[in-house]
Amino acid sequence: MATRSEEEAKKTPYDLYIAPRPFSFELDAEMLTLLRKDFDPPVIVEKFAAQIAGKKPGDVDDIAKKVFGKYGEDWMRRTLKLGEEYPDRTYEMLKEAVDKTGELKFPLVLQRFIEIAYLGTQQFRILPIVENWARRLVYRVKDCYVFKLEVEKCGQEAAGALPCRYACLSACKTALDGLGLDAAVEMEATMIKDGACQFALNRI
Repeated sequence: MATRSEEEAKKTPYDLYIAPRPFSFELDAEMLTLLRKDFDPPVIVEKFAAQIAGKKPGDVDDIAKKVFGKYGEDWMRRTLKLGEEYPDRTYEMLKEAVDKTGELKFPLVLQRFIEIAYLGTQQFRILPIVENWARRLVYRVKDCYVFKLEVEKCGQEAAGALPCRYACLSACKTALDGLGLDAAVEMEATMIKDGACQFALNRI
C-alpha cells in the first residue's frame, strides 16, 4: 500500500530529462549517399564513352578535359556544400582550432573535403594519405572505381590515357579555390606506370 508521501510524489509534475544527442566523429552516411547519387561514376563514364565513340585518338584528350574537368569541378563544389551542411564533431573541433590559431586549414580542412569527395563516390572506405603537413598534402588512389569502369566501357587503350585524371585535378583545384587556399596541384604517380594515382597539393 502506497504511503501518503508516495502518492504526493506521483502527482508532482517534473521535467522530462532528454539525453543530448551524442556527437558523431564519423562522416555522415546520408551526406555520402547524396554525393554518390549526384556523381555516381558509371554515369560520367557512360557519358564519356558515348562522346569518344568513333573519335580520333587526338580528339579523345580534349573531350576528357571537358567532360571530366567539368565533372570534377561540380563534384567538389557539391562536396564543399554538403560538407558544411553535414558537420561531424571532428570538423567542428577542427574549425574551432582554425579560428583560434589561424592555421590548419591547409592541410587538415582541405583533407577532410577531399576525403568526403572520394569516399562518397569510390568503393574504398579509406583514402590513403601519403603526406600531411604545413606545406604538402599528398594522397593516393589505388583501387579506383572510375578507372575500372573506363577499362570496361571505353577499352584499355582509352583508359590507359587516364582521362579520369582531369576529374581529380579539377576537383583539387576547386577545393583550393573554395577554401581560399593557395597551392599547386601535381599528379606524381599514375595508375598505368605506378599501379596507383597520386596527387600532391603543394602550398605556395
